[in-house]
Amino acid sequence: MASWLFACLLTLVTVVVLPVPGVRAEVFTALVHMEGLVSLEKELLGGLESYLELERQRLGRVEQFADRVRLALTSASQDPSTHLSDPVNAYQLVNRFTNGWATLHDHVYEDNAQGLMANISYYNFRFPDTEDFTGAVTAILRLQDTYRLSPSLITSGKLGTTTTLPMTSEESFQLAMDVYDSKDYRYARDWMKETLRLLDEEGHSSTVDLSDVYDHLSFAEYKLGNLKRAAHYTRLMLQNDPTHARAQRNVAYFEELIRTEPEKYINQDDERGEEGEGETAESRESMTQYERYQSLCRGPWPLPKEYDSELTCFYYDNHRTPSLVIRPVKVEVVFHKPRIFMLRGILSEREMDRLKELAGPIVRPVDVYNTSEV
Repeated sequence: MASWLFACLLTLVTVVVLPVPGVRAEVFTALVHMEGLVSLEKELLGGLESYLELERQRLGRVEQFADRVRLALTSASQDPSTHLSDPVNAYQLVNRFTNGWATLHDHVYEDNAQGLMANISYYNFRFPDTEDFTGAVTAILRLQDTYRLSPSLITSGKLGTTTTLPMTSEESFQLAMDVYDSKDYRYARDWMKETLRLLDEEGHSSTVDLSDVYDHLSFAEYKLGNLKRAAHYTRLMLQNDPTHARAQRNVAYFEELIRTEPEKYINQDDERGEEGEGETAESRESMTQYERYQSLCRGPWPLPKEYDSELTCFYYDNHRTPSLVIRPVKVEVVFHKPRIFMLRGILSEREMDRLKELAGPIVRPVDVYNTSEV
């Protein structure tokens, strides 16, 4: 029995750390450190809001001066001589130049950003780095791959039960570029397409260059063997930027390949079907360990009725170990082959919180390897 329990725990640990196939190593920031970033961002936001308030006050003073000038010119421009014959008007005009326009420079170039930038620089050492960003991207891709989720569902902010802001086209494009740079062109294509959809929704408010999206999407389709689509996106790129010399050359190149070597560039997409599509008891037998893990994440496999009697619960005391005699482990058999157990009530919520508290200061990002490749 002890060996079964050990095998169960080992299986669970292995399942947790298995990465996406083909990825040699990934770096993830510990969740406890990510929680610290929430507090840090709250503090930085306070500094940013103070800066914005100072900027509003500064621009308010500039706008107030502009209103005074605008009002004065409304009267003066109709008949300057008559207007300036009034000593008050003459005084106000001279005053606007000596104490208005001359000092406007101070308001325009007033630097309210020093405090904000000092605050950002002070905490910069706590900011995530590019490896952390890649780890966050990989987590999303693993979720997408395991549960067969569309990018649009992920960007919608309606994934799961937690409150999530919808992703912007900038965030989608940055994710797509990280995947593109890692040469995972299937995911890069999917996320570039999602960026296009978000750009269409957002209109001109986005900072993403449409030509950049078409450019990378075209190359991703080319690497996947989809020359007609690659040529299509390159033409769209030319519509957006007719002077782009490389796009002009690429269109001619793609069309020549399609004409001379059509059999070489058959669509090589490996797009997946709907969730659970084609999964049978027979097909599961031929799955790799990682594919079984993904399938189980999408939902439990239906078990034949004859196995119902094997799914039992029992107490385990490890051959009458004194501490376990007083409080035996509650064991539930949840799967028959391989033997998988659920150990219930091992630690209380309070004990788990205390362990996380103690571990927090020493937790570090880890390298995760595909055990089949090590």
